Amino acid sequence: MKTFKLDNEPKIQTGFTVPENYFEDFSTKMMQQLPENEPKMISFFARKKTWMYAAAAILVLALSIPIYNNYFSNTSEIDSATLENYITYQSTVSDTDLVNLLDEQDIQKMSVDLDIEDITIENELSQNKNLEQYLLN
Repeated sequence: MKTFKLDNEPKIQTGFTVPENYFEDFSTKMMQQLPENEPKMISFFARKKTWMYAAAAILVLALSIPIYNNYFSNTSEIDSATLENYITYQSTVSDTDLVNLLDEQDIQKMSVDLDIEDITIENELSQNKNLEQYLLN
């Protein structure tokens, strides 16, 4: 076998040669080949964005109304059921104490006007034979 020396043998030229200033001009050539007007990107949620904002606004309103009613209502009056239960279960409150606390307006609110004609009363008394029962009540 022959001795092989890399430096002495003729070299085979490759078929590809890099042109002058290829790497410096590469970016400008690529930018010229790209289209200038790119299509506008529309996100998936772009159409539904207004509906999401509307739903969020309704949700905020729905949650804020009860909170507003609970925290900012100035109710100094006691409801009638609570007052009635309190009076019923308190043994120290008597009827005279309640009467002393009534005002003229309270008495006027409690008064009941029954506009019954005399003829109606006479008819009822004449139909019922037990007049003593009516007179006792």
